[in-house]
Amino acid sequence: MFDRDRAGAAVAHLSAPARGKLATLCLVRIAGLVDGEWISGEFPEVATLVGDIRSYSMARAAEQVTETDPADLDRRLRAFLGPDGEPFEELPGWGAWAMDIAALGDYALRTWTSPADSLDHTFEVLLSGYSIAGYLEDDSSSPDVPNLGEQEFERQMSDAGLLDQGVEWNALVGPSVEQARTYEQWLGFVES
Repeated sequence: MFDRDRAGAAVAHLSAPARGKLATLCLVRIAGLVDGEWISGEFPEVATLVGDIRSYSMARAAEQVTETDPADLDRRLRAFLGPDGEPFEELPGWGAWAMDIAALGDYALRTWTSPADSLDHTFEVLLSGYSIAGYLEDDSSSPDVPNLGEQEFERQMSDAGLLDQGVEWNALVGPSVEQARTYEQWLGFVES
């Protein structure tokens, strides 16, 4: 279960740049879901957009210069998700997954572009990441699916603790890339 109090306290304890890194790690784990044939086959523009947000966020987390214009990423998000703050109608099938992952990407991007609001945006990334991992579990046709939502939450809390301890970015990325591969494998058992 997503422990809102624990997550809120973990996020509140971090600086704005560390929150951006925490959100980026979650994005790394979840964004790989759009790379597979299921979602990218139907929504290639979303796969490209989420990949661009992931690249931008990873560059920022690594404190590298990026030529990507975050305003352009936001325009592309608005074109897919609709106007900011407005409810959006979910697409059927894999479209619902595409929208949820794009929405997570939106919050992750905002952790970098609106540092003053990074506490709220990072919390939303974590909650979305937990939910999406949980969907993999809930929608699985396999009786052997592990508790992916709980694993995601524990990874988030571990990452927050490591960031708070000042662990370097490069040391944090590997476990998230591995978890992304696990999520991609379990997506193959989802019946959309």
